[in-house]
Amino acid sequence: MTQRTRKLLLMAAGAWLALSIIVIGIGPWSAGEIQNRLQTQAEAELARRGMDWVQVEMDGQRATLRGAAPSDDDREAARAIVYASTWSGGVVAGGVTRVRDDMTNAHLERSFEFRADMARAGRVLVRGDATDDAAREGIRRFAENNFPNGADTDLTLSPGGATSEEWEEAAKRLLGQLARLDRGSVFLEGAQAGLVGEAANPQIARSVVSTLQTLPEPYRAAAMITPAGAPAEVRIEDEAACRAVIRAAHGTDDLRFDREADTPSPMTSTALRRMARVFAGCPDTLRLRVRIATSEGGPSLAERRVARVESLLSAGGLEAARIHVSVATNAVDLITFEIEEVEG
Repeated sequence: MTQRTRKLLLMAAGAWLALSIIVIGIGPWSAGEIQNRLQTQAEAELARRGMDWVQVEMDGQRATLRGAAPSDDDREAARAIVYASTWSGGVVAGGVTRVRDDMTNAHLERSFEFRADMARAGRVLVRGDATDDAAREGIRRFAENNFPNGADTDLTLSPGGATSEEWEEAAKRLLGQLARLDRGSVFLEGAQAGLVGEAANPQIARSVVSTLQTLPEPYRAAAMITPAGAPAEVRIEDEAACRAVIRAAHGTDDLRFDREADTPSPMTSTALRRMARVFAGCPDTLRLRVRIATSEGGPSLAERRVARVESLLSAGGLEAARIHVSVATNAVDLITFEIEEVEG
């Protein structure tokens, strides 16, 4: 190759590079224009199919999808629609090269609840929601066969509340572990479950807590199981897990005072002590906020009720620094609670 030929080739390469930079930077095939076009086209295709619940965010030719999908099929369809919303061909042709799925399942964002409570008699009470008739019947049969004194089930159908196969499997596994205990309660809302109870020995307690870590995706479980004569086996990792075990410990009845009285009902007193024991196993960064309603009786009754609730929670093993009891004036003598992060 002559000196002149080499020089001409270098000049041609430089010209091509300059032209490419101009096209990419400001032309109709610029990176910005491609991104805008892909965003517009993806949104249009989703809207045409009635998928307004999907939000698309483009980063160059890579799409990220967010939103609450009504079902797994809708979620998969949204990914396929965006990927094919502009012609394929990768980077050179200017199509979508990657679709990232940051979507959630709508059934996990809804208030879809399931709970089961077993007393020492060995009969279980199952209440809440079920996804369909098959799941409801499957859980009824499972409970009848696994609890020594049978089951009392009353599940309300909520179609679309959850993917039936995974939800039913998670509910059955929770019931199966509850059946191994002397007494206890299960609460499942969305993808988070909580199980609290008493076991005959430490081996059963450890086994139950370990088994609950294998629930089908996306479900997960927190637990506090107390064996006879030994410390509790605890697995409560975060705020959602804490909330689930507290709801399990709460029981099925409202927490309340008798009208114009400063002493909670016997069942409420028991539930408050049980909730305190469970909350003591939650992360130290959380605090239990309790609100006490006083419709009558004035400040004096309110003060006595606050003192009584604080005493019951302390008797359950909860440190004063992790309790905040306040008064909420309304027409119902209820005790309500919530879990909050401790500031600082």
